[in-house]
This record gives sequence, C-alpha cells and structure tokens, in this order.
Amino acid sequence: MISYVHHAMGTAFSFLITDEKTDKSTIEEALLMACSEIDSQDNRFSPWKKESELSLYNRGEAKEPSDLFIEVLEECERAKVITAGHFDPWALGEKFNPTGLVKGWTAKRALSTLIKAGIDGGVVNAGGDICVFPGRPYLIGVQDPFNSKELLGAIEVTDAVATSGSYERGDHIVNVKGNAITTVAATVTGKDLTLLDALATALIAGGDEVLTLISKMEDIAAMIVKSDGSMLATANFSFSEENRTSTE
Repeated sequence: MISYVHHAMGTAFSFLITDEKTDKSTIEEALLMACSEIDSQDNRFSPWKKESELSLYNRGEAKEPSDLFIEVLEECERAKVITAGHFDPWALGEKFNPTGLVKGWTAKRALSTLIKAGIDGGVVNAGGDICVFPGRPYLIGVQDPFNSKELLGAIEVTDAVATSGSYERGDHIVNVKGNAITTVAATVTGKDLTLLDALATALIAGGDEVLTLISKMEDIAAMIVKSDGSMLATANFSFSEENRTSTE
C-alpha cells in the first residue's frame, strides 16, 4: 500500500494505492503522471493565476476556449440546471468560477491517468471529493462537522463520494434566494464525481430543497447536517454497519 499527497487547487490531493501486484517504480511513475495532470488543470482553471485560461476567459482575452475548458463550462451549465440554480459558478459576480465542480472533475482525470498506467486499486481524494478504482468497494469515513476528530460513520463507496462543508467553504457559497445557509455539511454518493462535487456544493447552498431534488435522481444518495446538529438524508443513504470508525 502506497500513499502520496500532492497540493494543488488550494487543497490536498491524496492518493492511496492498494495495488499489490505492480512494482513500486511503476506506481511512482504513474503517480507523477497523475500529479502532472492535476497541475495542468490547476494552471488552466485557477482563478488566482493571472495567465490561467480561466483568468484570460474572464478578462475577455482568451482567443478560443480549449476543448477541456468547454467541457467544464458545459458540465457547470448542466449542474446549474439540475440543481435549480443552487449550484451557480456565476453566483458571486459576472465572472465564471467553476471551483465547486472542477476539483472533482480533475480527481476523475487523475484516476483515469492511474488506470491507463496499469494501476489496479486505490483511492484519489481531492479534499473530500473521492473517486475509487472500479470493481471493488472502499469504506470512506464521513467527518463530524462539529468535531474534526470524530466521524459520523463510514459509507461503502464503489465509484465516488463528494463532501462539502460551510465550516470550510461557507464564504464561497451563496443561497440563490438570499436566505441564510443553515446546512453545515453535505455528503453525496454516486457514479460521476464531477456531478457529485457540484451537488455537494448545491446542498450547502440550498439544503432541504436540493436534498429533495436529489431524492428523485437515480443512483445518487445524499445526507446533510444542519447547523442545529440534525441530519437529513435521502431514503437510499445509509452508513455501513461494518467498521463504522473507518477513516478517510
């Protein structure tokens, strides 16, 4: 088992490789390629780097958006529709900011890089937005938003899970109706980490209303924790009975 941490996009991308068949040098080379992919997308979508494609786009200086930029733009537009506007990369002004989605999208690309390199098992964790190698379940711990040293429980993940919390990113999330944000943590499981990342952000912004929307979505489960400590979840969300103290 090999673990590695790479810092980018204002967070930590953590890798846990459980492949016991591939030699260490091949795994290390694959990790370097995955981190290079992350850095490439960080350079493309960073709102803080003046010469990133995102910054050029927002200043009207981009000649023609790249295919990957258009892909993320379209994913953001789709997520905005699905969440009834509670996920809105344009909510903080006229500028486009895909931060609430692009981290999960990038983690998916990093995982794909590892798979193409022949790695056969592991987890990519982009600051709580997690995708796992297909074909096997992983137990992922869900942090208690009121106590960083405790877990609410563990969930079995076979594809992806995304988390978000106003205790970490509340200043960057707004309610589209101007209401106060009362959801402090959100967890969403499903198959597409790109969409899950956006849904987790939307759950912080829209709380119960977005949870109701998700309850009607196929193959997606979600849970939120309110500021008063209460927990609400879709009918198909459950913690694993096995190893409830498992950690990320």
